Amino acid sequence: MSVTLALGLGFFVLTAIASVLGVGFVSGYRNTANLLTEKAELLVSAELQQVRYYLDAAQSQADFIASEILSEEVEPGPGEEFVSLLLGTIAATPQIIRIQYTAEGGRIFATQRLDGELAPLFSHVGDDNDLARRIERAREEGRGYWGDLLWRQEYSQGTLNYHRPVILDGEFRGVVSVLVSLEQLSELISSLDTDFGVNAFILHGRESVLAHPMMAFGYPGLNRQQPLPRQGAFTDPVITALWQPREERSLGERMMQGPGIRFVQVSQSLHLVLFREMEDYAGETLLVGTHFPALDMMSEILRLKWAIIACLLIAVGSSLAAAFIGRRISLPVRRLSESATRVHNLELSEVKRIPGSFFRELNDAGRAFNAMLDGLRWFERYVPKSLVSDLIRVYHDRGIESEFREVSIMFIDIAGFSRLSESMGATDVAAYLNDQFTRLAYCIENEGGTVDKYIGDGLLAIWGAPDIFPDAADRTLRAALAIRATVASFNAVQGHTGGTPVRLRIGIHQGEVMVGNIGSPGRINYTVVGDPVNVANRIEEMGHTLGDLDADVNILMSGAFRDRLETDCDVQDLGEQPIRGRDRGIRVYSLPDSD
Repeated sequence: MSVTLALGLGFFVLTAIASVLGVGFVSGYRNTANLLTEKAELLVSAELQQVRYYLDAAQSQADFIASEILSEEVEPGPGEEFVSLLLGTIAATPQIIRIQYTAEGGRIFATQRLDGELAPLFSHVGDDNDLARRIERAREEGRGYWGDLLWRQEYSQGTLNYHRPVILDGEFRGVVSVLVSLEQLSELISSLDTDFGVNAFILHGRESVLAHPMMAFGYPGLNRQQPLPRQGAFTDPVITALWQPREERSLGERMMQGPGIRFVQVSQSLHLVLFREMEDYAGETLLVGTHFPALDMMSEILRLKWAIIACLLIAVGSSLAAAFIGRRISLPVRRLSESATRVHNLELSEVKRIPGSFFRELNDAGRAFNAMLDGLRWFERYVPKSLVSDLIRVYHDRGIESEFREVSIMFIDIAGFSRLSESMGATDVAAYLNDQFTRLAYCIENEGGTVDKYIGDGLLAIWGAPDIFPDAADRTLRAALAIRATVASFNAVQGHTGGTPVRLRIGIHQGEVMVGNIGSPGRINYTVVGDPVNVANRIEEMGHTLGDLDADVNILMSGAFRDRLETDCDVQDLGEQPIRGRDRGIRVYSLPDSD
């Protein structure tokens, strides 16, 4: 035994060490994944910051022109001063393809970037409904805003557009607008590829590509109806497959999860895509992101992965060995524990004997338990299991003290049993009584009653001790009716098989009795004592001459019991009846068989 325990403890220690190593490796795995993810997110954040700076610069130029007009430092119009201001502004911000001032009447004073040259432009809104709609919105809102994507045929590309109304002394004067070239924005994205060594992109929502290095010099097939390339048909295969679901995911993918992180499979290559949302620039949420081969990010994780696998293999081997040793030790203990639990629940018939064990201490404990089980099984034959269960549950760890309590009392007697037993042997009499008492006890216990004792061919049952029932009388009545139904079924079978039917007399009373342990130290019973018990017995005896004498089950009850009933029942008043041993009689009722 010492050698076995030593080996077992050794394996348990080995398992614990392997578990600690495994936890350490897993923690390192997660830390590495988090650090790598944070590194990638820094790249995305830097890209996002660059894009915001790029677009905010265009917005600032429009706000500057508006402030100059509001301060009346310059007069908007075709004059040289205002045109020079517009030319200087667009020259300083290459992302702006056009900056203009639209006066109240619809006249446009602008400068534009066309074929790399800057030139003034004077026109009228006219039939340009797309531009007119945005100008009108700026007028209505009275504040600057970024409009939704605007296709400009003269530049053959879509544009991001910002509009700032000019309101002086409460009077609308016009709108300053800037158009940002998507090709220039794509050039910015292309420069980020070079600076950060990643593949940057901007999506317009989830379905269109707003900016990408492949769009820096235009993109074929775009027009007013489709100003942006479709994400699902883009020439970058990673962008095309971005939203395609992946059913099988590697361990690295499961470790690097979170919003704005996706893994995309392209042919045999796995790519990691990181993106962040950006609002307020195009009437739609923009997704600014980057992608690169996942192997670049996960090489360090793969090294940790193999280390963890090796650690887990060691731990699994140790666990299997320890489990085998532990089973040899714990099996008898587990069986002993399960059997003890069944003994506690008084399930003695389901308790199996404890087999012998290689370990002497466990073998001695098993032999002692088996001896105790043999004694308890004899004890169970003479002590009601349900009563013991109730006493354990009600009184738990405190002693049973005698007390006065109001209970419902039922006496049952088998009518004509003396004549019936004359033609039966002792074994047959015992079998017949056991069969009848089994059915009666089931009906009683099913309603929470307790079989106090068996008295010859009869029994005494109570409701209200040890459990207290507010509806004890109704439970007693239901038990009596259940007994009547059970006897009817039994007699029907007897009638078909030629057997002898059974007839019962039942007497029920309600009253205050003393309940508790009664008897000598060597033999004690939990029972009820008092005059109401005697009265219930006398009521049952009245069934010889009173009540439904032709019924299989003749049920009589006292007035005191009937007064406690909340259930309506059709009873027959038999008047006041004398009670042997008492000066005054009691009112008795019969419960006729409704059938």
